[in-house]
Amino acid sequence: MIKLKVLILTFIITFVIVLLGGFYMHQSKYQMYVRVTPDSEEDSEWPSKKKWFNAAKWIEGSHFIKLNDTYVLNYKYKPIDELNDFRIARAIHRAIRKSIALEPELHHLANMDDDSFFDYLQDGVSFEYLRTQFDPDTLIPDNDYFLFSFICKGIGYEVEVLRVPYKDDFSFPYVGYVHKAGYWHSVSPAAYSYKDYRENKPLTN
Repeated sequence: MIKLKVLILTFIITFVIVLLGGFYMHQSKYQMYVRVTPDSEEDSEWPSKKKWFNAAKWIEGSHFIKLNDTYVLNYKYKPIDELNDFRIARAIHRAIRKSIALEPELHHLANMDDDSFFDYLQDGVSFEYLRTQFDPDTLIPDNDYFLFSFICKGIGYEVEVLRVPYKDDFSFPYVGYVHKAGYWHSVSPAAYSYKDYRENKPLTN
């Protein structure tokens, strides 16, 4: 009788552990984080800490695919309808100006004023959607990263740019460094992007 009670108790404990483990695994696959500034400089994670949240409502059964704990793919992202946009030109211009040490042959473009550079870029920019991040304030996945490409003296260049909602439109607050075309998809390890998804490449994270 005692042995039977022990067996039953063991079974119940094992069942609960497995159940809790399954629940944890189910929940953890939806856990993501954004970077926020801690309230105090005394915080051990100052000046940037991870704010974790459950992104299940965005990922489960929707058009978002979790890439890792930071990024998702939105395969119904909003394309950029107008590339001859002064805001886009200014974003690319900012990127060029901070990338002269990497790409000195773009020096003459960096020296242009914004209006002249905008004229230079007319009909000369293309884009590729890369991936999406959650907004750190709203926890909505609407911060989209794009790869803008342009040509200078017959050579292709590219730069990663962040697009975020602003009022009833968009702004482009962050720009990466300008590199020659093909750099973003060739860095090791290259980050998974919408292009990889469309090419049916496996997602490993």
